[in-house]
Amino acid sequence: MIGAILRAQWQTLRNLRFGQGRGAAIFSLLTSALWYGLWVTLALGAFVFTAGTDNVRLAELVYPRGLMFVMLYWQVSPLLVASLGASLDLKKLLVYPVEPARLFWVEVLLRLSTGIEMLIVLTGSVAGIFANPHFGGWSRLPVLLAGAVLFIVFNLTLAAGMRSLLERILAHKRLREVFVLFMILTVAAPQLLLVLHVPPEALERFFVSEPSRWWPWAAAASILLRGADPIAWLLLAAWTLAGYGFGRWQFQRNLRFDAQAAGSAASERSLFRGGVFDKLYRLPGVLLPDPLGALVEKEVRMLARSPRFRLVFIMGFTFGLLVWLPVVLRRGQGGVMSEHFLTIVSVYALTLLGQVSYWNAFGFDRSATQFYFAAPVRLWQVIVAKNIAAGLYIAAEVMAVAAASFALRLRFRPELLVEALTVTLVFGSFLIAAGNLTSVHLPRALNPERSAQGGGGSRSQALVLLVIPLAAFPVGLAFLGRYAFQSEWVFYGLLAFAGALGAMVYWLSMESATRALMEKREWLIGELARSDGPVASD
Repeated sequence: MIGAILRAQWQTLRNLRFGQGRGAAIFSLLTSALWYGLWVTLALGAFVFTAGTDNVRLAELVYPRGLMFVMLYWQVSPLLVASLGASLDLKKLLVYPVEPARLFWVEVLLRLSTGIEMLIVLTGSVAGIFANPHFGGWSRLPVLLAGAVLFIVFNLTLAAGMRSLLERILAHKRLREVFVLFMILTVAAPQLLLVLHVPPEALERFFVSEPSRWWPWAAAASILLRGADPIAWLLLAAWTLAGYGFGRWQFQRNLRFDAQAAGSAASERSLFRGGVFDKLYRLPGVLLPDPLGALVEKEVRMLARSPRFRLVFIMGFTFGLLVWLPVVLRRGQGGVMSEHFLTIVSVYALTLLGQVSYWNAFGFDRSATQFYFAAPVRLWQVIVAKNIAAGLYIAAEVMAVAAASFALRLRFRPELLVEALTVTLVFGSFLIAAGNLTSVHLPRALNPERSAQGGGGSRSQALVLLVIPLAAFPVGLAFLGRYAFQSEWVFYGLLAFAGALGAMVYWLSMESATRALMEKREWLIGELARSDGPVASD
């Protein structure tokens, strides 16, 4: 039964990821080869390091921390990209005559989807240990394989439990944003250490001192490098049993968990059904003619109520600011990037918003997109309304970045706020123009209640990497003109020219997207109505 379910899901994912045509499959394979090629290169580096006979003492010191990185990446990396990977959709699988214990092990195996990179690196390092005459040899091959497998099983079971736990946390509306802020502070710990002026000696002790043997990565390193330490075997076995117990416990709790009931338990009455926010949502309907004003108001409200959009919006002015904090702290040294940090962080936040707004404008509508073809509205009005809503949130994101900078006592001149807002909107006009085309030609249905779901497929994400440098070129010319002529008039003149060019590109893209929307409406509705199989992919 499980084999049949997974085979059916594989067919669904293959069609979703690689498309129906050979060209789309080749493009997806090339992007995957590039990504995993980088990790293969890192694995080769790990092989050379652990296989070197001159690195014996250094390997004993560094390798436990390398395994700590492997574990942290396996557990934390899905959170950094706000995607928890493939997982069982329990509501669809409970109707099958399959025991929960077997479903749990399928869930554990699916955790490989979030740790393929670490399997590659771990394989390279273990192969290097095997090739090193001081650590390896054929006599130690069973020990190396057993230790590596035990460490992998520990990570898989722990990752399964972490995913189940986070799935329940993110289902509560009041806890999503709190959890995001907590993760942001955790990930940004190195930058916060710089702000708090932690002495370098404290950090040096972490890298130079011998790691505690009680941690799972230290026990695994001891087994792989030495092998004959019974205490290390007992410790790693105990950690693996604890990981299995934690994963099984959380999985069982998910079987009895009702996400919809949890999501509706804490309704957002005060924030979204009245007061200041409700008046702000009504402004587009007051200032713009119908039906455009009504469509914009509908988009603004829908995005504000989407947990996924709120998560990305918060990450823009918190995580984005903390990522660039080392640059900000060098402002006194006269650097160009540190001087214009507000613009840099705002543009970074703009690119984050794309995955849940302008790059996939119809994603949250899903099958309800067919309403636009039946309602007495023109399709270009629908596209423009979505673009206006995205533009409003982009402007709000810039103001949020400025407010967060002010709260952190990162002072800036008022003209820098004007620069950040202008540059971000001009740059955004090019990205929104490209997003109109990707929204029609590369649509993907999104669940607004799933905070950990990505915003687009592999093809659209690869296309973003190509579009962003082209869109940044006209804006970059404005900065180049300011540097060459040392004139703000030249800068804003070139920026105005870039804005006019962006408006022209936007107009052309809107017309093209409107025609394609009418010609491909049945295919578009079918793509957006497509639901996940028994294994939901985030």
